[in-house]
Amino acid sequence: MPEVRLTVDGDDWGGWQSYRINLGMQQLTGRFDLRLTERWAGQACRRALRVGAPCTLHYDGELLITGYIDNMAPLYSAEDHSITVGGRDATADLVDCSAPATQWIGRGLAEVARELCAPFGIRVIDQVGANAPFRSLKPNDGETVFEMLDQAAHIRGVLLVTDGRGHLIITRAGHERATDSLVLGQNILVGAGYFDLRDVFSSYILKGQQPGDDYLFGETAAAVQAKASDARIKRHRPLTLIADGPLDAASARERVTWERNVRWGRSQSITYTVQGHRQRSGALWRPNMLVPVFDTYQFLDGAERLITDLTYILDDQGERTELTVMPREAFDLVKQPEPEAADASFY
Repeated sequence: MPEVRLTVDGDDWGGWQSYRINLGMQQLTGRFDLRLTERWAGQACRRALRVGAPCTLHYDGELLITGYIDNMAPLYSAEDHSITVGGRDATADLVDCSAPATQWIGRGLAEVARELCAPFGIRVIDQVGANAPFRSLKPNDGETVFEMLDQAAHIRGVLLVTDGRGHLIITRAGHERATDSLVLGQNILVGAGYFDLRDVFSSYILKGQQPGDDYLFGETAAAVQAKASDARIKRHRPLTLIADGPLDAASARERVTWERNVRWGRSQSITYTVQGHRQRSGALWRPNMLVPVFDTYQFLDGAERLITDLTYILDDQGERTELTVMPREAFDLVKQPEPEAADASFY
């Protein structure tokens, strides 16, 4: 029977009675929580697990997480014991740790990411060629490595994710497609929608400043403004945004369109529960997959949705997977203008 196995210091630990394994695009790092309860058989023997140890987590031989044990919670008596073990992908160090006070001039995202990730032993894989040089990259005081790289990735219109091997992947949304569809009445056991329009508006105005030159100068001449409307919002709800840095008219149009699309996409979230962890082809369900959805309750008839987050679950109800899907535009990043000054930092 397929099972989750935690490998620590060359030893495999299985037999977990319950687990939750979270992977997704809205969090850089995957995480796991495993639980086991046992009766002592003769002399008590404690599992030789230690907090901080490097580990890998597999399901049925497929690698899900490469990282470290973050926490353990043993509970025991003379007759039995239970243990809960939690950990995260190696990229958690990028989320937790501060970026060095260094400035990079004329360096690309992939190049800077490799330099920042090297001390952590994390390999960077650029799937989309995101290495156009920046005029300047510099972290703000107190920013983590991930916060700095994530803002740079937004400027280049790409995403930062991990692959289960502890690598940092530079990619774009919808890099793969599922072999199955999600179909209400077939593989969908439960659907739970969450639709929230608090951050969605009927019209968006982006204001900024265009860099001056010998022919274009002065506050009025350098002003840039772009507009986008969302006809799906019927009442008057305007939003004015101020650009973080200099931008031209084309960049302003892209940015305000991105703002409209992403805000709408992330307001349209549905979580589906399916039996097991695999598709009919045998492939595991994975984040960043595009999947057709047939859900008459939500008026979806084959519309493609992006799997943004998932949780593999084992408990007293058996194995199942919770898949959170959104319209693709929820992660359809467009390139944003970079700061103009040579010593500028991100805001």
